[in-house]
Amino acid sequence: MLLEGDRPLRFEPFGEDTCELIGTIEHSFRVKFTEDELNCAWTLGTMGQIIFKKLKHPVGARCLNAITFYRLRRTFMELFGTPRIKMSPATSLCELMPWKTRKKQWRSIQDHLDYILPKLMWPVWLLVIALVFTGSALYFLFGLAPLRAMGSVSVLAGIVGFVALLVPVCFVLNPVAREFPSVCVTLGDLTKLILARNYGQIAARHGMSSEKEVIQSLVVLVAEETAIDIAKLSPDTRFPEDLGIS
Repeated sequence: MLLEGDRPLRFEPFGEDTCELIGTIEHSFRVKFTEDELNCAWTLGTMGQIIFKKLKHPVGARCLNAITFYRLRRTFMELFGTPRIKMSPATSLCELMPWKTRKKQWRSIQDHLDYILPKLMWPVWLLVIALVFTGSALYFLFGLAPLRAMGSVSVLAGIVGFVALLVPVCFVLNPVAREFPSVCVTLGDLTKLILARNYGQIAARHGMSSEKEVIQSLVVLVAEETAIDIAKLSPDTRFPEDLGIS
């Protein structure tokens, strides 16, 4: 335990992003951290140990990752008629969910499993298109003599106009945003992310397997939430200092 005088120093790195991440972790594992527990959670490993001790589910020999994979595979078979032989942890998600039908399939899987899945992402090229289109439209407006004559007011008008125009452009282009989360490449990756996102719910149904699995799920969840390469995270990663968040 830290002394009372050390607590403000420990919580100095805990900005808005860190607090939001803590909230996501609490929701995913169905736990609530006390201030003392957060004081002790210097690394992802120690945080995982704290989570494991707080969970009240029985510990069994069954691996939750395997249970989640088998249920996910069965979901693909029932919803989309995907042959069992074509699905293994190494199977590419692009093969199972083509771009054209991906968004519909993603929603169907979430509804069928009744689990939280992460949102499909905006690819960089689509974001560039949205920004270029919005910027080009505003450039035309700034080319008008009356607006140029407004001087500094035109700058404020440009900022407001950019935001006002970008919102509907993003709304129109959003159906095209179908890129998998950064930590999801294979069916095995999706299995791990589903388990990480819904660990508390899955453990309540099947029991827990081990402290190691809790820590692994925590690492997967943090990697997805912070967009950090999962290979750069480990139980020794400091929280939140090594995550590059405020």
